[in-house]
Amino acid sequence: MPSWFRYTEKTTIRYCAICWRNARKLLEKSCGWLTPFAGRQVVGGINKLHFVNFSQLRSFYAVGRELSFTKAADLLCIGQPTVTTQVKALEETYDVQLFLRSPRGLKLTDAGEALLTVARQIFSLEEQAVGILRAEGNQISGKLRVGTVGPFFVMELLSAFHAQYPLVQVSLESGNSDVVYNKLMNYEVDVAIIGRDYDDPRLDLVQLGRHEVIIFVHRNHPWAGRQQIDLEELDGQRMIFREPGSMTRRALEEMLELHRIRPNVVMEIPRDGVREAVAAGLGAGIVSKTEFQLDDRLTPLSIADHKPFTESFATCLKARQELRPIGAFMKLVTEVSNLKFNQMAAAVL
Repeated sequence: MPSWFRYTEKTTIRYCAICWRNARKLLEKSCGWLTPFAGRQVVGGINKLHFVNFSQLRSFYAVGRELSFTKAADLLCIGQPTVTTQVKALEETYDVQLFLRSPRGLKLTDAGEALLTVARQIFSLEEQAVGILRAEGNQISGKLRVGTVGPFFVMELLSAFHAQYPLVQVSLESGNSDVVYNKLMNYEVDVAIIGRDYDDPRLDLVQLGRHEVIIFVHRNHPWAGRQQIDLEELDGQRMIFREPGSMTRRALEEMLELHRIRPNVVMEIPRDGVREAVAAGLGAGIVSKTEFQLDDRLTPLSIADHKPFTESFATCLKARQELRPIGAFMKLVTEVSNLKFNQMAAAVL
């Protein structure tokens, strides 16, 4: 048995025990006492281990994640009455309310939020344990959930990843950097491509590149016959901005603020909406040069004097690096990043 396997197995079991203790402490703290059916007991002089009913905790986790008993039942492939019964039993066992129920839906209580944080760790470790049990030699299989700020930043990476690890099933979610970062922290995606260094010590971060932000306009716009503009020309110009949380938007806004330039922002919409709004002649749009796709309706323009830039990073939670698909993906992006750096250095020399 290879040494990494022994280490991973021990680490998973040890960390999982810590997470179980944390879950139990949260429940005890909420109710102030421990039932005889859930906790450490002395029986025949033997100190028994603490435990929480695993099926009940799993049902709670699914409901907390989906904020719906119906969706949780579909996720667990069991009946909704079973999920409801298990969550109710967990609440009654510890005399604690985990959800606020109203005609408008479910909401986690403070105790529920705290328990969900621990439950995410527990079921992430369960996934890691399953990976250990299913491991066959050096073959890597399983699932990898990827969050990305845009498909253009990740498709080449996924193509290379699939070539090396064809047994891994990949799913992809898109959003702006803040959305993707929050999904990563909530264990909703396994790895992420984001446009900002969040300076978070819980993250392993690899820089992938630096990208120029450009302007694009409708083909009938007065600027359509040009290749570039000066930043000051955006003052008072009708513009379509990305939604808050977009690093493309933030990069341009910082440059505009620095030079005291104020465009007339008529819309704030997601990436795909910006393209169609500009194509409809509603104003000028912004996009990373890497992401701009040729379109007969549109003309791209670079900013000549004060170019804004964004960056792209691949990241994962350090606590989850030992999951083999996550570790394999981060190893690949590190190799790609190092190759790009070496190519840039060679070009300079």
